[in-house]
Amino acid sequence: MHEESNKTIESSQGQWWLAKNGQPQGPFSHHEISDALKSNKISSADYAYSSFSKEWKPFSDWSEFESEMRNSGSEVPPCPPVESYPIEPLITNPRLPPMANWVCIYTLQISPWLWCFYTLSQMTYGTVLDEKDPLMGIEALAIFVSMLASLGVTISLFIGGARLRALSRSGPNIIILSIVAATAVNLLLFLWAIVIVAMADQSHFASKTVAAELIDYFVGIVGICEWAFMLTTLFWLRRNARFLPLS
Repeated sequence: MHEESNKTIESSQGQWWLAKNGQPQGPFSHHEISDALKSNKISSADYAYSSFSKEWKPFSDWSEFESEMRNSGSEVPPCPPVESYPIEPLITNPRLPPMANWVCIYTLQISPWLWCFYTLSQMTYGTVLDEKDPLMGIEALAIFVSMLASLGVTISLFIGGARLRALSRSGPNIIILSIVAATAVNLLLFLWAIVIVAMADQSHFASKTVAAELIDYFVGIVGICEWAFMLTTLFWLRRNARFLPLS
């Protein structure tokens, strides 16, 4: 009697087929489908065909399996709290995506060292014009303004990176404004340098050693790489900042 009642219940629930690579696979019993859903062998997005309804639908549209899908645990949980990590990173945040953490690394660690590197290389390289040219003072003033401006941008980037790491919504805004300001200032200084070089006497250009030329070449390569990353950061933050877990 018990086996006959089980067969009656199973037959009332019908038979099921699964869609695999465009082909029907089955038949399966209701119990087999329930076990597969609970163990996440199949998902709610998979299509199934019932011998009763005679149509293909994803499991999410079948009311017969609502309880199985609720208990399957297939839903991805949110990121665990920072307190669950044994050691909290110093300059990154586990809740941030990889690109955001690279921005934190750049703003909090790389950018200050690059400013020191640029400053020391500029002091080693010196001015393009020699002391005989009357425009040498203007060039020296441009170099001094450039150092101050880059220092201000570096400090601003550091503050923005610290707030981004702390999941503060003001962090990306500060970083974006810093990059825009740095771009504008450097363009103005570049035009200023072009005007100075164009107005200077060609015979008053200072001679450079091979070491100084190599340093200048290396600084140029590092600067191009940095600006490429900064512009990538600018566009990435403008597009993805609203999706970050910030408060």
